[in-house]
Amino acid sequence: MVRSLGVDLTACWRPRAGMLTLAIQLTERMIATAGEERRFTLFCSRERPAGLNGAGCRAVLSPHRHEVLNKLRWLPAVEANASLDAMFYPYWPCPPRRRLAAPPAVMVVHDLAFRVRPREVPWQQRVYMGSILPSSLRNAAAVLTPSEATRTDLLDQYPVSGLAERVKVVPEGWGLGHVNPAPLPAGLQPGFLLAVGTIEPRKNYLRLLGAYRILRERGAAPPLVVVGRVGWAYGSALDELRAEPGVRLLGHVDDATLRGLYQAAAALAFPTLYEGFGLPLLEAMAEGLPALAGDAGALPELAGDGALLVDPHDVEAIADGLLRVLTDSGLRARLAAAGRRRAAGFTWDAASAATLRALDAATIN
Repeated sequence: MVRSLGVDLTACWRPRAGMLTLAIQLTERMIATAGEERRFTLFCSRERPAGLNGAGCRAVLSPHRHEVLNKLRWLPAVEANASLDAMFYPYWPCPPRRRLAAPPAVMVVHDLAFRVRPREVPWQQRVYMGSILPSSLRNAAAVLTPSEATRTDLLDQYPVSGLAERVKVVPEGWGLGHVNPAPLPAGLQPGFLLAVGTIEPRKNYLRLLGAYRILRERGAAPPLVVVGRVGWAYGSALDELRAEPGVRLLGHVDDATLRGLYQAAAALAFPTLYEGFGLPLLEAMAEGLPALAGDAGALPELAGDGALLVDPHDVEAIADGLLRVLTDSGLRARLAAAGRRRAAGFTWDAASAATLRALDAATIN
């Protein structure tokens, strides 16, 4: 059993998004549920993330912000000298070169977008992940993925000997249940169409806008509210979102505002082209919000019968699906009930327990 566990949180100074949410939520639940027999060392960049405290929890601070400096220089030194039984890397992969004294490492691979959809990923991330992931996979005692779809992508892209036996699926959880919803932003009224996701190519905003224009032509378009920070390679999407009548671009919002938006929306529009998991869909289902999602990546696996799936490349199909989730009362009721049932099976407590089991097993093998 792992009694002294290190966790790499050096990337967790960034704004909250899917990968960072997993790192923070999973670490918080591991600390809360692990018991007195486990001790945690959090490796952080300059400051400790808020909320990660506990009697058996200490923080070691890196002077660096840059991922490459932390991963190639700082972490290999400190993880080998921290008297750890195991090391967990929940955000980016473990260092490609680790010292002999380094403990067994367990890491998360969130998705394989940089390999399966490279044109939609910044070149810096393609170069970085392409350079370190092969060695990291060979060095890791275990690899966790948030879905079977990501596990399949990983094994297809990296046929490393013995890797299949070391890759375990640990789904993400819903973490907004403890958050009190905030009032809606000024000028918003309940009943809008909600889209959640970074403004970047995989989120498919241009096709969503095309579908929204069709809804407006049919006279069936409530306001479209877009939540997400500005990302990369978004082309004309950002300017078009800003200019489109009926669209409200909120940018990044805090958890309280996000939950308030889920509870006040009429439906979620999530026709993305590829997801390693799809946290906004889970969050919507947990609130009983009828959702439309793309039928690609991990979304069908996550949705089950709790969302309406469409071809994310087909603007007409997106528009038709949105019209149904907005106006078909029978479908809306079925999706709300099925979504809640489906989401109930995805918790951070379950993810924490599965992760600790993987870490315990890594120290035995």
